Amino acid sequence: MLRLPVCPHCHAVYSYAEVSAMKQGERFCYHCKKKYRVYKTRGRLILISVVCIILVCINLLIFFASDNINMPVLILMNISVVTAAVLILPLTVRFKAEKIKKSEKKKIEMLNRKISR
Repeated sequence: MLRLPVCPHCHAVYSYAEVSAMKQGERFCYHCKKKYRVYKTRGRLILISVVCIILVCINLLIFFASDNINMPVLILMNISVVTAAVLILPLTVRFKAEKIKKSEKKKIEMLNRKISR
């Protein structure tokens, strides 16, 4: 589940920075110029729920296992887990192939002709 997405048509590789800057919705591949849709919600919901469960378990474990835990240590640990989750967010993005309409195919062909000249 945790990997950077690739174009569903030509398998072009996108960088971490490109994926993190993408917005959800329709896009065209920079390599093959075919249409695909960017999905972010499902992966992020799964990641956020897993992180919340991990944080609750860690906090309960620390509270019951240690008698002299102080609040700054607990806060620092929680911040580190949340920071790791934020860094993983672009790895939850998925691309799905979209059907291209005839009118859009013509536009793409015209753009490809202009680029090849």
